[in-house]
Amino acid sequence: MGDLAVNVEDLHFSYGAQPVLAGLNLQLAQREIFGVVGADGQGKSTLLRLLVGQLDPSAGRISVLGMARADPGLRDAVAYMPQTFGQYLDLSVLENLAFFGALHGLARAQAARVMADLLARTGLQGFEHRRAAQLSGGMMQKLALACALVSRPRVMFLDEPTTGVDPLSRRAFWQLLEGVRAEGVAIVYATSNMEEAERCDRVGTLEGGRFSREGRPPDLVTAVDATLFSVSGEGVRGWRTRLQSVPGVEFAFPVGLELKVWVAGAVAADALAGALAQLAPQLRAERIEPRLHDVVLRELALAQRSPAHGRA
Repeated sequence: MGDLAVNVEDLHFSYGAQPVLAGLNLQLAQREIFGVVGADGQGKSTLLRLLVGQLDPSAGRISVLGMARADPGLRDAVAYMPQTFGQYLDLSVLENLAFFGALHGLARAQAARVMADLLARTGLQGFEHRRAAQLSGGMMQKLALACALVSRPRVMFLDEPTTGVDPLSRRAFWQLLEGVRAEGVAIVYATSNMEEAERCDRVGTLEGGRFSREGRPPDLVTAVDATLFSVSGEGVRGWRTRLQSVPGVEFAFPVGLELKVWVAGAVAADALAGALAQLAPQLRAERIEPRLHDVVLRELALAQRSPAHGRA
């Protein structure tokens, strides 16, 4: 386990009498991005705060780079980006970077080299003297990432860093992360965006206090024991409730002008087509390949239907 960037064993945490994490395990290798996904309130932010030492676990073991979280050696080896913008809005881009450089004890010459490199890598050159409060959402996140990278960390914990950011800025942010990962940095990335989750090396679905599913995004998709159909036709959304009562149908989720319908694995496509022919002849079903978003949505729906689901 000494080669792991992060090792979490049987982690438990509660807010008072309310359990949040219950028996969670996580192993993260260097050069790996692990995506933590799950519904709001499942403990994504709590997990990251535990990993960086802001909270103490009720039970379990956490080590980062083979060290306890309180080890002084981790001070410059770990970076954390919370959901809220953590930089100073009344300081300029350069002043924020200089502040974090001083915080990590960088000498003036070293700080100048590091800041110049980060400004170039993040595309913030030319904005050095603009106050953080005057930056766009995407540029704010670039500044936050640049400040987190000042210490040249070996492990990063990112808590939904692109929330509210436009798609182009999100893509640019991920290009930066890929460069960071290529340098050997390990990243734990909490997100509710399934497109981002698909870019992670591995993903864990946080549910009931632990990871109910964990693995490579393609493997999580192919492991599902159900078939996904797209059902379309005039007035299709109005048939959602009736469709969910068809034998073999697990769930029907509205997406745009269609319904995505999960059918139990043993039910053939022609059985669904026959049911539709009797129920609503104007509707048609087409089998489609699910994406990670579809799989996670199904898992969350199963959990709501059966509270014990995923906790065994």
